[in-house]
Amino acid sequence: DCTPEVVYHRHILPSIALLPLVLKSSHDTDDDTNNNNIQPLKIVDVGTGGGFPGLPLALLLPHCEFTLVDSIQKKLVAVSEMAAELDVENVRIHCGRCEEMYAEREGRKEHLGKYDVCLGRSVTALPRFCAWMYPLLKMQQQQQDEDGDGEEGRLIYIIGGELEDVVESRIRSDTNLDELLDREEGTSDKRALIFMANDVEEIAVESGEVDKIVRHAPAGTGKKSKKKKNQQQQRTNKVAKGAWQKRDNSVKKERGYDDFQRFEF
Repeated sequence: DCTPEVVYHRHILPSIALLPLVLKSSHDTDDDTNNNNIQPLKIVDVGTGGGFPGLPLALLLPHCEFTLVDSIQKKLVAVSEMAAELDVENVRIHCGRCEEMYAEREGRKEHLGKYDVCLGRSVTALPRFCAWMYPLLKMQQQQQDEDGDGEEGRLIYIIGGELEDVVESRIRSDTNLDELLDREEGTSDKRALIFMANDVEEIAVESGEVDKIVRHAPAGTGKKSKKKKNQQQQRTNKVAKGAWQKRDNSVKKERGYDDFQRFEF
């Protein structure tokens, strides 16, 4: 079901509901007197899919820089076409897995610790999501070392249902989307959660998800991790249920009538 009404209520409205949460940063103010010295917010939308929530927010925040990330190329092609059609110039796309954005030298230079805000919308279990993206956020100590007054990065995540204890204990803000949109309570069961960068890292580490990440070797090296090789070998050796296999004639067949005797008349 992809009617304009469904897209608007299920995707666009929840996206723009995050606007006041993004603008909580002191980098964005309504006072234009000092805006010449303010660096634009760098925002990354991990698992953007069809461009939500990043693309609607980019339309509303033309002074911010958005990076929309997804591992499925055809989705990003559609997002690029929509951005071009809407004349959105503050959006760039990145096709690939989030945890590999900062794995190589160029990626570390461009993405590692560079983002003020990370956005996500029910991409996966929150501890796993934190393990993927926490290195993208600016850390408090890093900001103090670089400019003395920079803010720690934040994760803003839309989710519904129950959360793990390791997540619940570190929530800085928990707001229902209905409240953000000033509409009747119960219209949506989704909430917008805010976590600071250090909290996100703690969730990733304490949950154990950070230890489960397997990254590919850099393109062209021809190298694979031992763990990756073992996983691929296991998949190769595993026979699918019902698959045909080459007959081994050295194995005696079990017919169930080995003691059968033939009588001739």
